[in-house]
Amino acid sequence: MRELGVVLNAVGDEVSGDTDEEYLRAPSWPDVVTVAGRLARVMVANDLQELAALHNAEPSTGTRQATQG
Repeated sequence: MRELGVVLNAVGDEVSGDTDEEYLRAPSWPDVVTVAGRLARVMVANDLQELAALHNAEPSTGTRQATQG
């Protein structure tokens, strides 16, 4: 996350305005895409590990039990 902030700030320093088009045309924008892509892979991997841990920790019966009230 910190690295993404650094490259986003670099792009912010390169643009004179605050439009999406200016950010996308900035010379450092490919760095933002690269860092964001790496971060997304890490986040997905972490989520998958957490889901696997939850799945392995709680045995599933395959059915839901209805609550009676």
